[in-house]
Amino acid sequence: MIIKYIRLLKVVFLLFAFISAFSEASIINIATQSKISLLESSSIYLDEGDLTLEEIVARGLFKSYKKPYINIGTSPKTVWVKFALHNNSQKPMQKTLVISSPMLENISLYTDSLGSALLNGREHSTREHSTLFYRYTIDIEAKATTKYYLKVKSYYSPVDFGLTLQDEKDYLAEDMSQQLIAVMLLGVIMALMLYNFLISLHTRDKSYLYYSIYLFALVYHQVSYLGLTQIYLPSTFNAIDIQIPNLKGTFIIVSSSLFAMNFLKTYTMPTLNKIYKLFISFSIINVLISYLFDIRSMNIIAMIAILYVAFTLISGVISYMHGNKQARLFIVGFLLLFISYMMLALDALGVTSIMQEYRSILAWSTAIDALILSLAFADRYIILQQEKTEVDRLILNESKHREEIVQEEVTKKTSQLNQALMIKDILLQEVHHRIKNNLQIILSMIRLQNDKIKDDDIAKKLTDLENRVNAISKTYELLLSSDNLENIDMETYIESLLVDISATCDSAKCHIEIKTDINAIVPLRESIYIGLIINELVTNAYKYAFDIGKGSITVSLIQNKNRYTLTIEDDGKGYIFNKESSTLGLQLIQTLVYDQLEGEMEQYTKGYTKYIIRFSI
Repeated sequence: MIIKYIRLLKVVFLLFAFISAFSEASIINIATQSKISLLESSSIYLDEGDLTLEEIVARGLFKSYKKPYINIGTSPKTVWVKFALHNNSQKPMQKTLVISSPMLENISLYTDSLGSALLNGREHSTREHSTLFYRYTIDIEAKATTKYYLKVKSYYSPVDFGLTLQDEKDYLAEDMSQQLIAVMLLGVIMALMLYNFLISLHTRDKSYLYYSIYLFALVYHQVSYLGLTQIYLPSTFNAIDIQIPNLKGTFIIVSSSLFAMNFLKTYTMPTLNKIYKLFISFSIINVLISYLFDIRSMNIIAMIAILYVAFTLISGVISYMHGNKQARLFIVGFLLLFISYMMLALDALGVTSIMQEYRSILAWSTAIDALILSLAFADRYIILQQEKTEVDRLILNESKHREEIVQEEVTKKTSQLNQALMIKDILLQEVHHRIKNNLQIILSMIRLQNDKIKDDDIAKKLTDLENRVNAISKTYELLLSSDNLENIDMETYIESLLVDISATCDSAKCHIEIKTDINAIVPLRESIYIGLIINELVTNAYKYAFDIGKGSITVSLIQNKNRYTLTIEDDGKGYIFNKESSTLGLQLIQTLVYDQLEGEMEQYTKGYTKYIIRFSI
């Protein structure tokens, strides 16, 4: 019975040993190939606690791993890798162990003796470092096998790497080639960044300024991501840079959003504009929270980046559909970036390790995108020329159309105005005719009344009134016989008025010579005032200036632009002017001159009588 139990234990032990043999890493012969991918022949363990290497080995926690890369994203876990190297050649061999990620912060390499570790990584960047990836020199004696344990831990950066074993000479040549390509690509991007910045200064176009800032943010990110920071920049800068991956990602999203908003003209599309502002706000809030509460995971910023690049590509299409022709360049250029950013974000989340194969794809796509968008200035000029030609054509057509409309409208309005003027003239003639008739009726009534008056004084007063009304009536007679219904030819008017005054004078005083010098055209209202003044002064001259009934009266009206001079003079005996005892006629004259015509009057009454009246219209 005991023997049976012993045999059963042997079977269990052999079975456990068989399973363990398969779960352990296979031994890698380093003499067979010049470049070997180690992870596919290694064992790994993801430590969520703080186990020591001795504890992990004692518990047999390593499990076989068959993939070329390890990617757990931004994670607090520690990655342990176990691999065994065998030199079956007859001489010692030296190889270079390459960890294919420049972003790893803590790398420790142990041998099977489990002694002190060889430290590497960004937190130990004070040591000499001249290659993009961190590396170790491995020495293995002839016909010897050595086990190695690699410990990898990162607080701020995604844990994504592969392990290769190469000849040092081959690796250094390969690394130098990769450095030259990286520097060349970033140099092209920086040149285009400067080009866009200069264009922004020249054109005052914010989209070029924001694009140059975005290119700067992306160059800064790529310098670290490709491993150039650790080689060419001081260790103090590297110590700060290692702690701000979230800030760098936010810088790229914010600057890219500002560029897209201006280039795609999202101010014309309020919904897109609001979403871009939300991306900017969420990114800034996320980075503030991550540093205030020491949250080191890049998962949130990676998720924002995935949503952002997808939304930006869609925004480009929408902007183009809304008539922004330049958006076609944006779509073509950003399509390459879309693929690159999606790969980078998925890599940061630990979903894929594709960036291990295409590490420089973001720099390549950015350089191509920058070249395409840098052509936007020339493209904008071409578009503006096309738009100008089209606008000129539309303006010309619109001008012709408007000219036709205006011509039709002018013809229509002219016809309407002519008709209105005709109606106005007819109405004015009718009004003047009615006024003339009314004045004639008044004159007839005065004359009928005067014929019945026996008192000479009253008869003279009625005769003066008749002359005054007649002076007014004459203006309307002239208007009705003239084509001009607003202005009076004063020569015809005054001469006709003087004839009527002469007809009403005393027969004993009618041998008076009338001289005229009339050259003026006067509006209707002022012509009435002038007629009344002439009527009063000439009538007074007939009555009082000549004792023997002989003499001369001179009436002059001269126009100089809008200035008028009326002169009435007789060669009679004159009179003594007394302001206090002035007659109604003289009071009327003063009222007409000073109040109605707003003029001035000079009068001379010694030895002769002369009135000079000046006024403006």
